[in-house]
Amino acid sequence: MRRVSRPRRARRSAAAFDAFRRVSDEEHPHETLGQRPPASRYAPSPRPYPGKAASPEYAEGVEVRRVRSNGEIKWAGERVFVSEALIGEPVGLVRHDDRLWTVRFGHLEIGPVGRLLPAYNQDSR
Repeated sequence: MRRVSRPRRARRSAAAFDAFRRVSDEEHPHETLGQRPPASRYAPSPRPYPGKAASPEYAEGVEVRRVRSNGEIKWAGERVFVSEALIGEPVGLVRHDDRLWTVRFGHLEIGPVGRLLPAYNQDSR
């Protein structure tokens, strides 16, 4: 038996899936579409796709930190886990009083950060 390298197998799999998708979308009739193929109903969106959403901007007085590759920010000399979903993005910290701040991503509230709160450790999830 001949051993096939992974890249070659991946290319063949991708080509097989592309062929299946073409038949399914362009030739195969679908009952819910009145026995017409999906491609006959497709229309591109009139809105352009920006590729990457713009990073949020924060008002003056909001402390901004960029989320590190491990989902953490550096805050008050400590590492604080925020979210892996926000890696590379700027988050804002809004002050409530001397001890409590709220982490925000744009207009969305992520959660509180405070000097008297126990540090959130990602490993304890």
